[in-house]
Amino acid sequence: MNAEPAEPTKVAASAGPAVEAWAEQVKAPMARPASDGRPMRSLAGDLTRRIFLLCLGATLLAGAVRLVQVYRQERANFDMTVAQVSHLHLKLLAKSLWDVEPAAVQELLQQIASTPQVRAARVNVSTGEFFFAGLPRADSEQRRPGDAIFEIPGPEGSRRILGQLNLDFNQSYLREQLLGVLLRVAGVGLLLSLGFSGLTLLMLRRELRQPLQDLATFAAGLAPDKTPPPLQLARSARSHRDELDVVVDGFRTLRVDIESYVKERERHAEQLELAVARRTSDLQEVTRYLETMSRHASRFLNLSVDEYPAMISATLRDISGHSSHCSLVIAEQAQDQATACCRFAWLAPHDKISGMSPGEPLLAGLLGELPAGWSVLRFESPAASEPERALAMQQHGVQAMVFCAYRGDSSTQILLALSSQPMKWIVRDDRLARMTADMLFNIMRHWQDQLALQRLHQELEQRSNTDSLTGLANRRWFDELKLEETRRAMRNGSALALISIDVDFFKSYNDNYGHAQGDQCLLAVSRMIQQTFNRAGELPARVGGEEFTVLLPEVDLAQAMAQAERLRQCVSDLAIPHSGSPLRKVSISAGVFSMRPDRAMPGASAEQFIAAALEAADAALYRAKRGGRDRVSD
Repeated sequence: MNAEPAEPTKVAASAGPAVEAWAEQVKAPMARPASDGRPMRSLAGDLTRRIFLLCLGATLLAGAVRLVQVYRQERANFDMTVAQVSHLHLKLLAKSLWDVEPAAVQELLQQIASTPQVRAARVNVSTGEFFFAGLPRADSEQRRPGDAIFEIPGPEGSRRILGQLNLDFNQSYLREQLLGVLLRVAGVGLLLSLGFSGLTLLMLRRELRQPLQDLATFAAGLAPDKTPPPLQLARSARSHRDELDVVVDGFRTLRVDIESYVKERERHAEQLELAVARRTSDLQEVTRYLETMSRHASRFLNLSVDEYPAMISATLRDISGHSSHCSLVIAEQAQDQATACCRFAWLAPHDKISGMSPGEPLLAGLLGELPAGWSVLRFESPAASEPERALAMQQHGVQAMVFCAYRGDSSTQILLALSSQPMKWIVRDDRLARMTADMLFNIMRHWQDQLALQRLHQELEQRSNTDSLTGLANRRWFDELKLEETRRAMRNGSALALISIDVDFFKSYNDNYGHAQGDQCLLAVSRMIQQTFNRAGELPARVGGEEFTVLLPEVDLAQAMAQAERLRQCVSDLAIPHSGSPLRKVSISAGVFSMRPDRAMPGASAEQFIAAALEAADAALYRAKRGGRDRVSD
């Protein structure tokens, strides 16, 4: 449609039946219509009457709309009152019924019934009592249930129902409101209709009455046997054209253009509706997907290291639910490795995919050469990929695949979505695939960092608790555990044994053979100590240069002596040469102490007992040395 006839559209639509009749005569073959005997009537008056009726109809419609609004508002007020009762009064009613306060119950009902929207409020107590406030019902409505019914629960922790609250909607109040609105709308609408109709009649008589009469005269003068006279409108001279000036030459073209425009608009509206529906569905799916991702991301915040694998697998399972229930695999390829290795996998039950279990390497041709940074590739079937990749897909049992990979400086991480059936992939946006992969890669890196940190922590703890040369517990760890074992022995009434061990003439050994050989000697002795005292709970420790102490829970003196003697014999059997010893070989001396703390020192603390026990074991060790060494003393 061109720009010029756009304004006449409105005039042509409002010019009245005379113009439309003339247009139909122009379209049809020229023929004088026969008179049907209908009386002539003023178009202005007819239009005024129609406008008046239209205004009345609009008034009625506005009144109906307003009545609906008022009705809905009053119902909403009633619902709000019901919500307030549920939120505020129900607990107070429950408390009053529970405390057996009839006056308080009646007062609450009066408060509820004082609301204009509530006609009556009734409480039927489970004990048979009945409370009422408001307007009574008619006899025919006695059995009708209330418009709102609430169960009055007992106090928290009790499953008892104290009674039932019924609320009746005040229909009389609603009718009064509707009647008032109807009267106001009718009065205002009638006044506006009369005023608007009068103004319309005045304007029509001034602007359109004579031109329309000229048009009617021209149309009446058309005849097939003579040339029609030129159409001249009795209007004052104007410097511009208006709708009446172009109605004759533009009416027919205008109608065709309007019909074409309406059809095109309807077609575009249908297309837009379909596009909006598709987009809305996509946005809803994306929203659900993002909610799933956010929910899983928050679950990883407080997980322990051991819980990560199970949670990552659960995340892959839930992501699969948004991707046509496909199989999902996280793989990683170090820079110095030829193929990627599967780290985590969620294989859909209906998929028959092989070689995708955690720890298994992927076939080299499956991924191909990946560029640096992010890349997303999709393959709806093996035929859509290169021959090498298609062969790898068939060997893995994969018919459709999409993967999102990030190639960094040290490694490449890949998220694969796989299916054993050809399919069009559900992930329509590469940004979503990349966001999902980025989240999973970060979670996996965080888990790997946590594992490394845990191993480092364990290693540091091991180093801080053990002697660097012998691998036995050091003095700090021994001092920490000896109090725990002492307290346990005092609680259980069990024995606690201590063995103090010293390498005989070790200073002379160092002087003769050197410190390096001395360390080897201590290492050999410590291995014998570890082999002798290797049961759970036994704690051998290096507490000095050549001094060792063994803590033996729940071991009596005879057992401790036997173990110490076995250790002495094992060290002697090593036959480590020692020129500074009378025996010409390395030997040890041991002092043994064993006693029940509750009997040896009743009322003593754990610190006092263990100090005395260590002193007794050292004293036994000195006796063994004074007795000639290479022996065990208690």
